[in-house]
Amino acid sequence: MENQEHRVWVALGILSIAASILLAAYGRHGIQVEELQMRWGIAVEYLRFMGLGVVAMVLVRKVWGMAEQSLWSERLLGAGTACFCGMLLAESTWPHASLLSGISWLAPVGGIIMVISWLVFLFEFIYTSNR
Repeated sequence: MENQEHRVWVALGILSIAASILLAAYGRHGIQVEELQMRWGIAVEYLRFMGLGVVAMVLVRKVWGMAEQSLWSERLLGAGTACFCGMLLAESTWPHASLLSGISWLAPVGGIIMVISWLVFLFEFIYTSNR
């Protein structure tokens, strides 16, 4: 059975990979401060790998017969990646913005959400494999 949400997550994963290439180029050539460039690079790396990860999640669901399950892993991964990468990219772009200091907690929370998404996916995989 074809699930429209599967297609959306694959498209978002591929878009994340493409965006990471453009963002990497900008970070390398447009950001001069080495510390900010390093933070930017971390965000870009996570954006790329979580993009690949969400595509892998959808493919694993289809191959192992998990397609009927809800896509909470993918949703959590998307939210966590947006929080983590978005915060690092914003801090690298506007390092002295006072607004960002009030929401800097988004990066670690996003990282925790990413970990939770992979653990949820692992438990879904184990549960489905044991049926």
